[in-house]
Amino acid sequence: MTDAARDAHRGRLIDVGSVALWVDDSGPTTGDPVVLLAGADSPGFRWAPSFVDLLVGAGHRVIRYDHRDCGRSTLLGSDAGYVLEDLAADLVGLLDRFEIASAHLVGRSLGGMVAQVLALESADRVASLTLLSTTPGIDDDSLPGPDEGFVDKMMRRLYAGPPDAHVERVQWLVELAEWMAGTAYPLDLEAEVVLADAQLRTGWSPDSGHGVAAFGSPSRLERLGEIRHPTMVVHGTADPVLPIAHGRALALGIDGAVFVEIDQLGHEAPAAFLEELAPALLHHLAHARRH
Repeated sequence: MTDAARDAHRGRLIDVGSVALWVDDSGPTTGDPVVLLAGADSPGFRWAPSFVDLLVGAGHRVIRYDHRDCGRSTLLGSDAGYVLEDLAADLVGLLDRFEIASAHLVGRSLGGMVAQVLALESADRVASLTLLSTTPGIDDDSLPGPDEGFVDKMMRRLYAGPPDAHVERVQWLVELAEWMAGTAYPLDLEAEVVLADAQLRTGWSPDSGHGVAAFGSPSRLERLGEIRHPTMVVHGTADPVLPIAHGRALALGIDGAVFVEIDQLGHEAPAAFLEELAPALLHHLAHARRH
């Protein structure tokens, strides 16, 4: 079993408003807090434990959690009609429960969208932003759509629906990971099988409302100039879901943002990539608190 799969069993449910969120809280409670915001349908344990350990080792308190409609958090389904602001409100409620005034937000894909919303609507709760493989507007006409080949495969997948058997569902999730991965880092298929198995066993739902929330929320592209937090944007050139133009638009729109472009990285965040990113991220976090 991988370290990440073992992490699936860490944490506890915390009531936040009308939902319960599965949360893992690592490191000293007095440490400068970092919240890791996962992508759509991705449980918090998908953040590599080695990456968490590096942040904790630098003195940070690291919080990972399952968004509503994911993992062991409250499942609502795609008809629930919530939007990114609701997901951001969940995070505010979680910070309140932990009595955290402000936190560094590291958000990947959907998590990065939620982080932007919080920076715009509750700016005082955000110490800094690190935006990985995300977008200011998933359906903004001024930005390119996903890779056509990826869209074609996803449409066939959507119409077919997920298989019924557990083993086949594991392979179904692994296949998606293969489609999203670039070539910058080798994809560990054996580890992906273990992670997919753990994801299915800890509350995965085929009817998540995360996509509805992302597409049903307004673009933030024209509001990026309102974000005043120290920001680092990281994006791969081989992202088939959100092409590199999305990351460039974020970096251009947020005053003073640092842009890190990773050649041939796809829409994944493998442990090796996060470990290599950690020194730059730690420098970013330290600078933000001095800002």
